Amino acid sequence: MLDNPPYNLVVHTSPAQDPTNDHYHWHIEFMPKLTKTAGFEWGTGFYINPTPPEEAAKFLREASVEEPVAATVG
Repeated sequence: MLDNPPYNLVVHTSPAQDPTNDHYHWHIEFMPKLTKTAGFEWGTGFYINPTPPEEAAKFLREASVEEPVAATVG
């Protein structure tokens, strides 16, 4: 069905700053990689921007922006 896709393995543990967290349990998630979100993003909630800064700067320089028309009170 999924044709053997790659997968991400995420290990969730108790927060390190609170070693006596009796109500927390660790667990492992196996997630097939079906989208562009990868293991780092899934595990941390942070997203990596893979766009090189030179490419982003070029895109912004070439972007055309229309100036808003000022509203008049009549």
